[in-house]
Amino acid sequence: MFTEFQFPYGDSALTARIPTKNIAFALKRKHARGLADETSALLEAVRHPTTAPPLSDCVSRGDKVVVIVTDNTRPCPDDRLLPPILAELEKKLPRENITIIVALGLHPPLSTEELIKKLGRNIVSGYRVLNHDATDTVNIGTTSRGTPVEVNRQVLEADFRISTGFIEPHFFAGFSGGSKSLSPGVGGPKSIYHNHGYEMIEHQLSRAGILQGNPVHEDIVEQAGMAGLNFIVNVLLNESKQITHVVAGDPVQAHEKGCQIERELAGVEVDHKVDITVTTNTGAPLDLDLYQTCKGIDSASLITRDGGIIIIASACNQGTGPEAFTRPHCSARSPAEVLQKLKLDSLNYLPWQNQRLANVQCINDIYLVSELDNRLVEDMMIAPVPSIEAGLEKAFQKLGADAEVAVIPEGHMVLPLLKGKTAN
Repeated sequence: MFTEFQFPYGDSALTARIPTKNIAFALKRKHARGLADETSALLEAVRHPTTAPPLSDCVSRGDKVVVIVTDNTRPCPDDRLLPPILAELEKKLPRENITIIVALGLHPPLSTEELIKKLGRNIVSGYRVLNHDATDTVNIGTTSRGTPVEVNRQVLEADFRISTGFIEPHFFAGFSGGSKSLSPGVGGPKSIYHNHGYEMIEHQLSRAGILQGNPVHEDIVEQAGMAGLNFIVNVLLNESKQITHVVAGDPVQAHEKGCQIERELAGVEVDHKVDITVTTNTGAPLDLDLYQTCKGIDSASLITRDGGIIIIASACNQGTGPEAFTRPHCSARSPAEVLQKLKLDSLNYLPWQNQRLANVQCINDIYLVSELDNRLVEDMMIAPVPSIEAGLEKAFQKLGADAEVAVIPEGHMVLPLLKGKTAN
């Protein structure tokens, strides 16, 4: 007997039949209905924000305002968020006083076509829209953890800074959204490399679902405070990418409110680890490359036993990701060698994804269903498989026909929690 599952994959889904007798549990986030009227909910949130004045009361006619939005590696529906936000700002400001900046971090700039897909044609044609330039930043000091704070020059020159975001579990910052739009979103390389440095990532509290005591998160919040991030508008999404909740206002208080809601929706307790975990990177846009796919792999590792196997379906139709990510893995002979290389020379790479991937690879085999060339997948120390069923057959051959399987179709949108180790 088999149980059939749908796994998000690119812009579609894969169907896989998994032997029912082997399934220990299938994890799903709690369902939340999409808002009946997104625009009304957004306006309500910005007019009655958390620990902040109404958005339109925060600005004056002569102010220069920067709106920081997410890039195309995030499913944040900025095309739906921006119109009501901009309408509120334009109660007080002329449109020419507003600049929209795409929070790229160190990701490549978006083309005009990509900007239109992300923000909508009316926004791109009607407003000044810029890609963040990580080479045009200003150093404004150092955090208590020694991070040099480099921030986009135009963000700093603004009188008021507001950002959009999408809250989901994040594999080392606790949750996405909030102050992450500022750092790494519009930060400089030195800020990003220090905040995402080897020791910070290796800290035991730098994990999904954890904010309190998480050095990566707390350092990001400190950077945003120094740079003067004034206001956020963050949303939660369901499995159909519908907006279910909106939080707005103070960058710390509103974000923590949203994270608490997300923790309750995404967190699923299990009482033991399994032999095999089958998962995804939640489909488009987050499974565009292997670099982003490390998030789904890391999430699955939370409930996969040492020596177990992770099978992940992720389209990766834009390749492996930055060359600085592929190089340390492709040039090493083992995950342990990758980690040693990053300890010694992390500034020549994008070390955080390699670090988490290699940490998992030290204890788990990874099988990948993707559009990537098999040889390239193998060079990344991952086993390519043509389908989820083929991956399972291979895993059963290695671990035995009775191996226990966990199924997480929504990938890292689910926060697996071992009983007794619940995230705070």
